[in-house]
Amino acid sequence: MRPLPRMIAAAAALGLAMAPALAADKAPLQKPVELHGGWMHEAVAGQTIEAYVTIENKGDMPDTLMFVTGPEVNHVDIDRSDPTPDGSDHTTNLNKLDVPARGTLSLGPGGIHLVLSGLTESLERGKNMLLIFHFKNAGDVSAFFVVKRLPGSDGPAPDSHDGSTET
Repeated sequence: MRPLPRMIAAAAALGLAMAPALAADKAPLQKPVELHGGWMHEAVAGQTIEAYVTIENKGDMPDTLMFVTGPEVNHVDIDRSDPTPDGSDHTTNLNKLDVPARGTLSLGPGGIHLVLSGLTESLERGKNMLLIFHFKNAGDVSAFFVVKRLPGSDGPAPDSHDGSTET
């Protein structure tokens, strides 16, 4: 074989051998922030409702939740309820939420929670609602939140599931 065709063949073989490694470089990276067990109660269109979720940061660096959006809601606030001496709750709006490295934050009733305003559709039990969390470092992380029955309504509530997805 002449030198030029041999060099072309060697280059082609090298390219084929490296293809899997190059493809691996294009694979999506696992995001360090995950959302687990998101849920909310039933609501009618236009209503304001709270939503709850666990945020897990598996990364070595802290991150900050900057804001939350969703296609079926006009606005989402991050709020904290604090008890007052008279037994009522005082609600404070948080402009952002810090998530510690290798830490977990549980957003739930009576503490830090999401407030969804201006629902564009009614939420009936068993339905799922997409919310997109915008983090400073991890970028966008989305999850489906399951709609549970209102307390005191008939029938069992659906089990919560981990609807975490990445975008």
